[in-house]
Amino acid sequence: MKRSKFIKGMEINSMSSEKPRIKEMHIVSHTHWDREWYQDFQTYRFRLVHLIDELLAKLDSDLAYQHFMMDGQTIVIDDYLEIRPEEKDRLLAHIKTGRIAVGPWYVMPDEFLVSGESLIRNLQIGFRKSREMGVEPMKSGYVTDIFGHNSQFPQILRGFEIDNAVLFRGFRGQADPSEIWWEAADGSRVLGLKLDEDRSYGDFYFFLRYPFLERDFVYEEDELVRRAVDMLAYKAERATTELILGLDGVDHVEIEPQLPWMLQILNASNQLDGVHFKHSKLEDYLQALRGQIGDLQVYKGQLTATGFSGVNGWTPRNVLSSRIHLKQHNQRCELLLEKWAEPWGCFASLEGLPYPGGFMRNAWELLIQNHPHDSICGCSIDQVHRDMIYRFDQSRMIAERMVKEELDYIVNHLNAEQLDGRASFTVFNAAQTSIDGVIETEIHLPQGSDAATTKKHLGGTSFRLLNAAGEDIPYQLLEVKPDRSKLWRPYRDIPRVDKVDHYRIAFKAKVGAFGYATYLLEPYEIKDPEYGEYRGKLMVAPIRLKGTMKVSGNVWDNGAVRLSIHSNGTLQIEDNLTKRTFIGLLGFEDEADIGDGWTYIAPVSNETFHSSGCQAIISVVSDGPLLTRLRVHLELLLPDGVVDKETRRSERLSKVQVITDITLRLNDPVIRCVTTIENTVRDHRLRLLFPTGLITDTFLASTPFDLVKHSVIRPDETDHYELAADIVPYNGIIAVDDGKEGIAVYTKGLYEAAVRDDGERTIALTLFRSTSKEVGTDGGDGGQMLGKLEFQYALRLFGCDNHTESDLWKEHQSFVAGLQTVNRKAGRVYHETAYRRLNNLPSNHSYLNVSTPALRVSAIKAAERCPGDYIIRVWNCTEELVSGELVFGQQLLAVRRINLDEQHQEDLPIQGKVVSIQARPKQIMTLQLTFRQ
Repeated sequence: MKRSKFIKGMEINSMSSEKPRIKEMHIVSHTHWDREWYQDFQTYRFRLVHLIDELLAKLDSDLAYQHFMMDGQTIVIDDYLEIRPEEKDRLLAHIKTGRIAVGPWYVMPDEFLVSGESLIRNLQIGFRKSREMGVEPMKSGYVTDIFGHNSQFPQILRGFEIDNAVLFRGFRGQADPSEIWWEAADGSRVLGLKLDEDRSYGDFYFFLRYPFLERDFVYEEDELVRRAVDMLAYKAERATTELILGLDGVDHVEIEPQLPWMLQILNASNQLDGVHFKHSKLEDYLQALRGQIGDLQVYKGQLTATGFSGVNGWTPRNVLSSRIHLKQHNQRCELLLEKWAEPWGCFASLEGLPYPGGFMRNAWELLIQNHPHDSICGCSIDQVHRDMIYRFDQSRMIAERMVKEELDYIVNHLNAEQLDGRASFTVFNAAQTSIDGVIETEIHLPQGSDAATTKKHLGGTSFRLLNAAGEDIPYQLLEVKPDRSKLWRPYRDIPRVDKVDHYRIAFKAKVGAFGYATYLLEPYEIKDPEYGEYRGKLMVAPIRLKGTMKVSGNVWDNGAVRLSIHSNGTLQIEDNLTKRTFIGLLGFEDEADIGDGWTYIAPVSNETFHSSGCQAIISVVSDGPLLTRLRVHLELLLPDGVVDKETRRSERLSKVQVITDITLRLNDPVIRCVTTIENTVRDHRLRLLFPTGLITDTFLASTPFDLVKHSVIRPDETDHYELAADIVPYNGIIAVDDGKEGIAVYTKGLYEAAVRDDGERTIALTLFRSTSKEVGTDGGDGGQMLGKLEFQYALRLFGCDNHTESDLWKEHQSFVAGLQTVNRKAGRVYHETAYRRLNNLPSNHSYLNVSTPALRVSAIKAAERCPGDYIIRVWNCTEELVSGELVFGQQLLAVRRINLDEQHQEDLPIQGKVVSIQARPKQIMTLQLTFRQ
């Protein structure tokens, strides 16, 4: 019977110590193509064009050179054909005959810094582009140079009927076996081809080609055979079958035209124990390998181990916080597409607006072009990252315009009788959780039309806020921005500009899940009496909402939490339900960083600065019964940089302004924070600290489609070749609890965190790193992050129960997705597009309700393969079997369960607007929907 045990998060199955005798080596020729890295995209493309030109010539002239793999990507084909369109037929001919392998990826991405949906869309684009070339993509999870692997990646691969992954980083690297099982959080398994820690995805190249580089690749037969003997001995230590893989290529390297001759020499040698060397395809190797697989080690979940040995086997961790603005731009685009453009494109199309499929594809492709690891990780040269901003901007602008047209379409066709020509605004909710509480939003009033601007001495406003039923809604005025220009263009007309005043208000709203709610604005006039007239009946009072959350001194209570601000700017928060108090929250810690885009490195003398000794300036920005906004202003004195050959921090100190706005909403346990920093110094890392005071040895960190449990207590890794780090990847949720109470931090655009093994179990979030080093240059300023930086996050105290994980995901989704408001002025509606329907949409509506928060909605989009159908993707965020209902706002005709490639798996029963599903722990499930017309 097979025995197993758990060691450091990895299940090890007992295996025979007897090593197999190697009989055959499959040589796969390839190049690892970073589209941009130590050179810019255009420079690399020159090299790519030269490479493919030579490859095509070789394939045309020599049938013995059988195959070449394009690094598992399809974008390289697009890049080449933009320059060589005349070679399209020639290139596609070799792709169709199987001599050039493309896909499965569009680009080879990072796995932690992009959303789970981005990973799925990347593969979908790669599959689509491969099929447009007339072939199926290479069916391998080829992620050879990725900086660690997330816990749900095997499940994503299985969703595309890919049963294997080619892996390199993220392992301890102590002669790991060349074949393993890798198991996802839901139990899905793929066969892992583990590349060795020294030569990685270039083992054949470095063993046999590289030694002859200085001799212009003039190979000496005896030396070639001798080196092959060494290669086989090295690989035999890791082999689990009679077959081994050799990768003939490395970063941006061109083909070796002499490869057929080299293999002929090796096969003719009597010094290689009869091993046969075969120029092969990766898929052919996998097919042969599957028949020989025996008892393999099982690696479970996330792969981010510290490298014990190996020249190349490190897992660069601090890419999570390099050039943080890139991560923020990326998440903004992902949220716009996933939470807004796609779902509301579907909802609006159900109401008659054509789905913007072409724009959607364009926006996704531009965004995913920024997802290669050297790009999104922020470890390339300045020019590369400047180019990325352009792509982010293009993707964002397309997404924003799609959202505007979708939401405007709904607002412009609301029930005309109910609105009766009155001014209104509609609040849209992109989350699966309905809203019943205080929100803040911005409304637009005609310039100078309200008492807040025309009669400031009265201290109020002169408009009523009504819900769709005509009931008065109390509101709190937060801010007025007068005299703003609003550009708009009626269809078939030239642009116009309205002058409006922007009013930011807070009020108690009710908005359905994936829905909207409309509110009416009813202005009234506060008319002063004529000179000499003093009739009281003309004197109408403005609207004023009085009240405060202030209890005393620097203490505020919103009904859910009681918050105090200490003189050094740190917070003390008491949970009014559990009575648990957390103190010293929101401290700042700054230390030197002499590393680069990949790695945080501290100098020998690393003087660390804390905000605990600062004197904060505390102010109240807004105070009322519905919302209170507090401001904490700190002035940090930090070293200008590093000196003495990067051995210590400078003694010259400069002022760094740190301003944090803290928002409390009535009865809302989520405390929202925005920190703005004017970074004026270099070579440092700034972290945000939350000492929890909890007694626990574990914490939770969210990653794509999972909430991963980590140990606070780290193993002793001082003997490892790679420098150990205390941080973990996460994508928005860090939570610590002691089994009774806990604290969570929700963030936007931050990805590096730690929970320290100290007495306070302190959460440490890296806000940003300032570095100058680049590959192959003398350095640049782009990585120093000088200037204004903004960070959004929230604090949540919670009591532990069976729903903790799903509640964390529920609140986090609402926090990051946010709300959008569309203002509709009084009078006639001017459409900005040609699309029309009857003006009879309800004032309030919800398009989808999910019966349990344990089933998280990941995507609502148009179907790729079936025009007119829709896709919804959900995943079970718990470790229990979950059953639930999806209740739609429209009658269903058919529902099918499909895979991530949108291939049919089974039909599901429906009842009117409802489909019932059951998901195993951490399972990702995709459904295809057909609605009745």
